[in-house]
Amino acid sequence: MYSGPLRRISVIPGRLRLGLPILADNGILAAAVDADLAAHPGVEGVSANPLTGSILLRVPATTAADDVEQWVRNAVHRQMLWIGTHPAMQLPVQGDGSLTQEPVPALQLPVPLTRLWKATDRYPSLRRRAIGLSLANGLEEMVPPLLMGLSIDTATMGSASLMARAGFTTVASKFFGVGLISVAFWAAASLLEYWKERTVSELANRVRHDLRMDLYAHIQTLDISSVESREITDWMAVLDRDLNQIHNFIKHGSDPFFQMTGNLAVLGGALVMASPAMAVVQLAMLPPLVVTAMRLISPIRQRYLAARRSHELLDTMVAGNVSGMATVVSFDGQEREIARVEGASRRFMDAEIETGRVEAAYVPTLKALAGTGVVTTLVWGGARVAQGQMSAGALDTIAFMQLRLLFAVARMGVGLDQYHKMAVSLERVMRTLDTTPAVQSGRALLKRNPAGPSIEFEDVVFGYDASTPVLKRLSLRCEPGQTIGLVGASGAGKSTIIKLLMRFWDPQSGTVRIDGQDVRGCDLRSLRQSIALVSQNVTLFAGTIHENIAYGAPGASRHAVEQAARCAEAHDFILELPQGYDSPIGFGGLSLSGGQRQRIAIARAVLAERPILVFDEATSALDYLTESVLQRSLQEVARGCTTVIVAHRLSTIRQADRIFVLDAGTVQESGTHDELLAHDGIYAGMWKVQTGERRARGAIALPAADQGRA
Repeated sequence: MYSGPLRRISVIPGRLRLGLPILADNGILAAAVDADLAAHPGVEGVSANPLTGSILLRVPATTAADDVEQWVRNAVHRQMLWIGTHPAMQLPVQGDGSLTQEPVPALQLPVPLTRLWKATDRYPSLRRRAIGLSLANGLEEMVPPLLMGLSIDTATMGSASLMARAGFTTVASKFFGVGLISVAFWAAASLLEYWKERTVSELANRVRHDLRMDLYAHIQTLDISSVESREITDWMAVLDRDLNQIHNFIKHGSDPFFQMTGNLAVLGGALVMASPAMAVVQLAMLPPLVVTAMRLISPIRQRYLAARRSHELLDTMVAGNVSGMATVVSFDGQEREIARVEGASRRFMDAEIETGRVEAAYVPTLKALAGTGVVTTLVWGGARVAQGQMSAGALDTIAFMQLRLLFAVARMGVGLDQYHKMAVSLERVMRTLDTTPAVQSGRALLKRNPAGPSIEFEDVVFGYDASTPVLKRLSLRCEPGQTIGLVGASGAGKSTIIKLLMRFWDPQSGTVRIDGQDVRGCDLRSLRQSIALVSQNVTLFAGTIHENIAYGAPGASRHAVEQAARCAEAHDFILELPQGYDSPIGFGGLSLSGGQRQRIAIARAVLAERPILVFDEATSALDYLTESVLQRSLQEVARGCTTVIVAHRLSTIRQADRIFVLDAGTVQESGTHDELLAHDGIYAGMWKVQTGERRARGAIALPAADQGRA
């Protein structure tokens, strides 16, 4: 979460103005935060001002100012992660609030092209062929004007024409020679086009494949906190949409640039041959053309970035609404969601219109500059033809080439659009690849203890926000082979203990040990291969039930899978499915009940045969009878294992060797079920509430939920 300066300028019911200095002179971040908060269901209106570094929010009158501040901090954090801190991503603001651009040196290679070049380093030969063929294709597009000039000179210059000097004496033979040259050219051009398209397509597909695999492999090394801090739609945009933009630019978007380069090269050569003086004048117009193009690129890219973020937020909102349609309908929220989506869509539309407005000036500006050269050629060149200093064919060739150059400049609009999309996408891809996980692997390998490993937390302090600790000098110990239970109110830190044990996070202070080894010194793969986790949020993958159970033990036999399913009390319901263990389930297993999904997840953990079993509310969706039978089965499986059970339903951990009662980030009570009942403290009160012996409200002092996450 963003922890920088944030102050309240004015607060009245339903309306807050907050000072947020980080927005000052940062139009892109201000627009992104504005769009993010506008999508929040508790925000009725928002206006972020990059001139004053403030933000105005309209909310329901009953909304607490502290809650609004939290929303703002979360929004700033999300958008800073998305946009990043690269200088190219930040755009200053003029006094009138419009975005400006930093000066761009005329000969400076844009950063996106530099990074794209590096992305193709694995295929230097293929890259050279692609560039060479693309340039050659750009050169051959200027040959038709040469052929036309040759034909005109042949018709008007008689014996002084090039064809006559080549040995063709009759008019028929001269034009027959022109025809042969033209046929040869078109055949060569067709082959060149084929090889160019084939080579560029191969390069584009290989780069996309490599980046996708690099990205996917790298994402799996990131901290869980980094992965969970972004929406699924964000990750899918990087892995799919962004990579497709890079692929499309390599395959199609670069053509206009190569075409213009080839056109300029041929035109320059023709001008030098026809008239060196005219060549000097015409080529003197190139630097202004290049400088203008470079200066126009920056503001267009900045506006495209803002439009792209608005699009991402719209996608996230629509995806969330569609996936949660049952909730929307059940709370009669259709009209409200339509209004929210309409607002997000309108912001995206406005951002696209603004991008198009600035982008529309690009091609006409360049065409105006290039058109000056055409006018010069027509006036000066026409005078030289009239004076006999230049042939009509040469003038026609040069004029036609310049017209082709104008067409190439017009096509730059398509290339420009592809370039901006590629630049933003490549920046996101590379920023993801450049992210270094905070949790680094150690080198020590965990050794298998036949009795099961011990687990120890010593004076552990941890908070997802370091200023708000969830665990406060927490200490607990699980002996080898024991089963321990963790109970407490929501937010007490139960699930946080599991995350620290698996090193999804590291504590700010204190030590977590397995068999006496600090987990920070353990090899991450060795650590996680020692733990089988059944989370309260069950994840099932698209595939068969057999494949899902065998996920932690690839290659397991059908017999082993069935034994694990029997232990998890899943065998019977699996056999009732049309294809039994070969029944396909979609991602998430939504066709199964919650209890069925939990039993498959438990079977997966059992089959993995890890020395540490962790159950985080793993039986919350089971009925009491199924849970009772399952507990007896798991007691046999857990022999030689150390088991950690997080539970709200106390019957789940009644047989545990030791139960730790958490409150406010510390262990308040510990002991067996009977010992804790005899102590008549927090645990005994919770037990009496769940068994109906005591009313929940007003009868016992329930532990206060900590401000952190469980």
